[in-house]
Amino acid sequence: MSFALQTISEDEFQAFQHLIYTETGIALNDSKRCLLSSRLGKRLRALQLNDYLEYYEYILRRDADGTEMQEMINCITTNKTDFLREPHHFEFLSTRLFPAIVRKAATGGPRKVRIWCAASSHGHEPYSLAMTVREFAPFEASWDVRILASDIDTNVLARAEEGVFDVEDLAPVGDLRMRRYFDRGTGAFAGKVRAKRRLRELLTFRQLNLIEDVWPIHAKFDAIFCRNVMIYFDLPTQRKVVEHLVRYLKPGGFLMLGHSESIQWTPSPVQPLGNTIFQLAE
Repeated sequence: MSFALQTISEDEFQAFQHLIYTETGIALNDSKRCLLSSRLGKRLRALQLNDYLEYYEYILRRDADGTEMQEMINCITTNKTDFLREPHHFEFLSTRLFPAIVRKAATGGPRKVRIWCAASSHGHEPYSLAMTVREFAPFEASWDVRILASDIDTNVLARAEEGVFDVEDLAPVGDLRMRRYFDRGTGAFAGKVRAKRRLRELLTFRQLNLIEDVWPIHAKFDAIFCRNVMIYFDLPTQRKVVEHLVRYLKPGGFLMLGHSESIQWTPSPVQPLGNTIFQLAE
């Protein structure tokens, strides 16, 4: 049979809509039917299954360790990202957050910075954060600076941890930063770059599903980046995730959302500062 011609029935689509929403919080509307059919078709081919109902039953009845569930999640997540995307957020770190932390350290505060990138994707955002840290001169060797990078998609997270990118991806970074923070590949790796150790050593990567009730995180953060994630959630899920994120901010910490996202629809202890930056009261 030709798997390329597989189409998903209305009943099958509704079954996966419910399953995906339950497992990830992603709300797929009816316009995503063809997209879902195309992406899940890859798993039908890999498992040599005949149709989407068989695949659905495979996940529910034959996937005891959750491996295929994770493969399905990896297939349906969207991972559009760029280096230094929405640059005003990185500028905010350099001009407001980092100087404030340094001032507090000068009066006895900890020489410690914690940042969380809650949607790492292929790694462009966490490495942008790492560059922003390295370019802030007052952070000397004695400073304890860590960036947590998480994502629900295990495939993109593994790529992000490697720190390997196409040279073309680095266009927003510029030649000077590219030479400073990335090594060019040669031979079979021509056209690729890898983040240097001085960036990679700042980062910790961890798989995490934002709709889970308990997160395996015990730190509090000076800033949390959760950008262009809320657009995939319905309103109740957005509220749940934002309320959970805020509990992981230090007093006075900042939450950064994507340019088309807002949390002004719900009572929240964070106050909007403009440019999708929100601050928790001290």
